[in-house]
Amino acid sequence: MRTPLRLALWNANGLFNHKLELQAFLDIHKIDIALISETHFTSRSVFKIPYYSVYHTIHPDDTAHGGAAIIVRSSLSHYVLPPHQSESLQAATVCLDVRPWPLTISAVYCPPRHIIPTADYITFFRSLGSRFIVGGDWNAKHTAWGARLITPKGRNLLAAITACTCHHYSTGEPTYWPADPNRLPDLLDFLVTRGLPATDLQLESVFELSSDHSPIIATVGISPSRQAAAPSLSTSRTDWDMFRAYIDEHINLRIRIKENAELDEAVHSFTTLLQAAAWFSTPSPL
Repeated sequence: MRTPLRLALWNANGLFNHKLELQAFLDIHKIDIALISETHFTSRSVFKIPYYSVYHTIHPDDTAHGGAAIIVRSSLSHYVLPPHQSESLQAATVCLDVRPWPLTISAVYCPPRHIIPTADYITFFRSLGSRFIVGGDWNAKHTAWGARLITPKGRNLLAAITACTCHHYSTGEPTYWPADPNRLPDLLDFLVTRGLPATDLQLESVFELSSDHSPIIATVGISPSRQAAAPSLSTSRTDWDMFRAYIDEHINLRIRIKENAELDEAVHSFTTLLQAAAWFSTPSPL
């Protein structure tokens, strides 16, 4: 059965503070890949989520601000690509195994104080190849994707999108909710794609997660390759006390090992014992 890809993009404004709620969000909405802006990670940061692989790009000054991360379900066949790391744009990128052509997916964060030339955007888009999805907080405003007004940064980004034959996708609704009552909500978070039919992409606003940005969920009509779960002798229900007791009761410590054949036999015997102990102490699935 063809299972579409579920993407989420969100400016976390510091990811460590939101780990548990993000983990619940990924589970509830069955998210395959999360594109996170403004992680505030440094080279010393370690961030893990069960059943996902996390790749992040820090700000070049290696202090806790800016940054981007891409969080990928571990069962998806993928590999990480080199990061894009500059003061004006940080991106974390992977290549996803999708038939008939691979798909590059990138999480981006552009700090607001930098005006990025059109040529720099074009260089970034070209580095992603001919078929990609890149999303995050661009901090670039243009009415073309639903922002309230047009800024120089937004004008340059739209010019680059057009020059690279890309497409922009947004919900048309605000994603940024400033705490300052004198500032108005606006749309800063959206996707840019290349090589994907418009019919393959559906976006929805989701008013969850505690940040000054609300997340977006995108359903992409592609079916990525999914790796089979690695076989395991144990589960979360394995009784390890029973496992140790079984080995203590059945292990033979008086085995003669002086020749190669005897060593091979001892290794085989011990491996078989470990398997038997694991099966004995692990309840069968219901």
